[in-house]
Amino acid sequence: MNYDKIVCNCMSVTSGMIKEAVEGGADTLEAVQDATGAGTVCGACLDDVERLVKEFAAGHDR
Repeated sequence: MNYDKIVCNCMSVTSGMIKEAVEGGADTLEAVQDATGAGTVCGACLDDVERLVKEFAAGHDR
């Protein structure tokens, strides 16, 4: 996985930033939104953000 890939264009949040947030304890979409701002502007990336949160929380990419 490319951790430098931008998932949320509005807030310039990358996959790696979401992974770090999840590893830091943000294990829900809402917690990741609070930690990173991802998905809080236009919402176009919400499906991708939520998928990544679930993937990282389940440990599929460790």
